[in-house]
Amino acid sequence: MRNLVTGAQDQDRWVLLILSTTVLVFFICWYALSHNIHTVISHLFYIPVILACWRFPKHGIIFTFGIISGYIGLEYVCHHQPVVDPDVILRCLIIIFIGIVVALLSLHLHNREESYRRLLSAIDTGVIVTDRTGKILYANPYAVNVLDRKAVSLNGSSLHEYAVHGSDLNGFLEQCLENGHSDTTRELVLKRKDGFPVPVVLTGYLQKEEDLILTLTDLSEEKWMAHEIATGRMVMTTLIDAIPEGIFLSDTRGSIIEVNKSCRELTGWDEGTDLSGEATGLFSQEASDKIRRAIHQTTHEKQSVTIHLEAVSDDNKRHYEVSLTPVPDDMKSISRIAGVIHDITTRENYLKQIREREEYLRMVLDGLPFATIVIGPDHNVLSVNQALAMLFEREVNDLIGTSEHGHLLYPAGERPMLCDLMVGDEVDVLLDEWYSDLYSPSPTVPGAYEVIDFFPHIGDAGKWIMSTSARLVDEKGVTIGAIETFEDFSTQKAAEEAIRISEERFKIASHIATDLIFEYDQKSDQILWFGDIEKWLGLESSARVSSLTGWTTLIHEEDIGKVKGAFIHHVLTGDPITEELRIKHRNGQYQTWIIKAVALYNAGFQQIKTVGIVSDISEMRANEEAKKKALIAIEKYIEQFAILNDHIRNPLQIIAGYNDLQGGEYAGHIASQIAQVNRIVDQLDKGWIESESIRDFLRRHYGISVKDSQK
Repeated sequence: MRNLVTGAQDQDRWVLLILSTTVLVFFICWYALSHNIHTVISHLFYIPVILACWRFPKHGIIFTFGIISGYIGLEYVCHHQPVVDPDVILRCLIIIFIGIVVALLSLHLHNREESYRRLLSAIDTGVIVTDRTGKILYANPYAVNVLDRKAVSLNGSSLHEYAVHGSDLNGFLEQCLENGHSDTTRELVLKRKDGFPVPVVLTGYLQKEEDLILTLTDLSEEKWMAHEIATGRMVMTTLIDAIPEGIFLSDTRGSIIEVNKSCRELTGWDEGTDLSGEATGLFSQEASDKIRRAIHQTTHEKQSVTIHLEAVSDDNKRHYEVSLTPVPDDMKSISRIAGVIHDITTRENYLKQIREREEYLRMVLDGLPFATIVIGPDHNVLSVNQALAMLFEREVNDLIGTSEHGHLLYPAGERPMLCDLMVGDEVDVLLDEWYSDLYSPSPTVPGAYEVIDFFPHIGDAGKWIMSTSARLVDEKGVTIGAIETFEDFSTQKAAEEAIRISEERFKIASHIATDLIFEYDQKSDQILWFGDIEKWLGLESSARVSSLTGWTTLIHEEDIGKVKGAFIHHVLTGDPITEELRIKHRNGQYQTWIIKAVALYNAGFQQIKTVGIVSDISEMRANEEAKKKALIAIEKYIEQFAILNDHIRNPLQIIAGYNDLQGGEYAGHIASQIAQVNRIVDQLDKGWIESESIRDFLRRHYGISVKDSQK
């Protein structure tokens, strides 16, 4: 063994030995041949040939031929003639034969030594050869890597350099020397040259009472793996105990092998609990039997099994989900069952609430007066109501789960429905593409759109349908579907057409009528005039009088307060308005108008508009004023006439008395004229009485007073 591990270290000494021996032999031969000695001289060449062929087998043959050439040259020099002596030739052949044989034997031995060296270098065990004092003669690469990762060789160093303080390396070496050829094994801790401790197992024996052969096994990885396994098991146990679900491990018969903390607290199980016995912990006997049957099924089918269990604790029903998974061993046979117990009470209660809510929404959906359809993001129908079936006069429940709802409105696939556009990404673009001017934002549902169109295939004569669709989004704003409602708009369309015709007729009538009709929107402060308001006021357009604010600027300042008060009272109480006011014409003159208006209400009894009629009574008021003035003048004339009667009748009586006293030829004629004047005055009196009655009538109907007559 020593030669095996140290033979490659003294090459230079061998070369020196061979050369020295060769020179000595040639000198002896030269001396012997010079004195004509031939018998044993040639045998001396065996020595360098054997040495060269043994130590250097491949080059030894060449060296042998060199020796032969030198020997033949020496024979020639010493005899000064060609060598043809058969003895010389025979000796040379013997030398060559011996060299070849020795070279072959040496080569064979070197090959075996090289194999052993490779074996020592390749094995995963350290091999160290030391002398009896512990000096290292040889260490294979494994041992070098364990004790000194940077060293090329440990040869020449002492094994004691790698002993940790307090280790029993000396005792181990002494025991190896005492046991001799018997193996001695001990687990020790050595150290590398950098001081890092290395746990190893050393096995040694004494070879030929000379060297110690030691085998070294590095336990670092094993110790590390054992530590990691222990640490991992501790971490795994901690993690499993931290899991809120109950986890257990059982054998195939239902005996609990291991449980985590949650399972122990939840079920009351512990290691060794037999599920085949009576009721265990939380679960009843029936539930335990169900678990045991599930374990049996998992074992034989080699597939995971999930079962649902119920348990009653504190008057509360709890729901549990037990998942069983087979655990195969190294032979692929099932020897263990891993189980997980989930408390699904909250989930079951939540699902129950969802089912109840879905049923409630189902009832609400069916109770809606509008036909309704709900689709998912994949355009498949999620729900429909009975109103949809009534509107389209067909069975629609078969649409649920399909995407064939589009033919309800568009049998030929003319365009997709609104709800299909709602679940898309670019709704506005799609609406412009498919519905152009037909769609509009819903005034009642934010983010919704509505379309009113005529569908001739629905009903006997076709129907006007108003479709309203909106997105359905979750709490994160993600679109989860769309809803679309359909309303039969045929009646409204007919009413709108009737209203349109009525409005047209109203407009025509308003242009023909002598009065103006107006409509005032209180919210927008806009006045809509039906009639030629521009002509009435001499305006170029109706813009100035299109609002209440602008219209009031034309009212006479003395009438503004009266009109505002009446209008405020109208808004607060809803009472009709009847007011006379003066409106300024463009020419600066004032017209006299009389306004009569009433309030319009919506379905909620809220005032929405005021509708009224305006009459221009300027001419009538002018005529009345002229009549009033004429009547006042008449009354003045009547009073003056009455006075005049008194002034005539009194002098006439005097004249008549004086005529009776004087007499004469003209007395009769004068009396006749006086009688004629009296008849005239009597007629005047009768007219005055009638004038009094007329004056009283005028006073009653035209408000003519004495004060007016005195003006």
